[in-house]
Amino acid sequence: MSTEAVERRLHNALWWAKVQSAGPLEIDPDTPAVAGLTRAAAPDGSAVWLVPTMPSGAGHSVLEELGAPPVPVELPNETARLLAICVACCWTDRSAPAWPGTTGTLAQIRSVYAGMRGRGEQPSDLTLIIGSLRRLHATHWLLWNEKAGEVRLGPRVVTWTAADLTTLRDLCRHLPDPPTPVLSTPAPKVEQPAPELSTPVPEVEQPEVSDE
Repeated sequence: MSTEAVERRLHNALWWAKVQSAGPLEIDPDTPAVAGLTRAAAPDGSAVWLVPTMPSGAGHSVLEELGAPPVPVELPNETARLLAICVACCWTDRSAPAWPGTTGTLAQIRSVYAGMRGRGEQPSDLTLIIGSLRRLHATHWLLWNEKAGEVRLGPRVVTWTAADLTTLRDLCRHLPDPPTPVLSTPAPKVEQPAPELSTPVPEVEQPEVSDE
């Protein structure tokens, strides 16, 4: 085996060990590709996530070994419900891939949660919502900024298949529409250039041409 091949195998083994230990990893975009790990680029291109490529039909034990357990078993129904709500809030262009999506807010989540349950918001709702957001953030299904009250879809959504996305599109159609998000850092406005005013071309008096 050539030296280059040995170095490549060591490189892959190192990154797989890291992913199995810590789950999906945020790395520098210049890091070479790793066999079997999907690269999910951050929206601003400043970083890349390495996510295990899921074997078809992988069971719970396999997913655990890859550092990518399914939805946490603690309150699984509530946690799955919150993930669906965040998909509805953050996957606004459903003709495009789910990753990286857009930024959603806690206010949106609370509104959709109450609407889905068909009642006004209850005092216990916020506790359940925050708990589910933390669990989904810990397992990289979501990127939850608790201080700002903002959420994005996590890098693990890149593993969703076309069939998964079709199911999620149908699910989103049955959820209440989230209100317009109010972000802590609004997107900068793009200044439109002032229209150019056309300057009328002055008429030039043509000299008279003599026939003589």
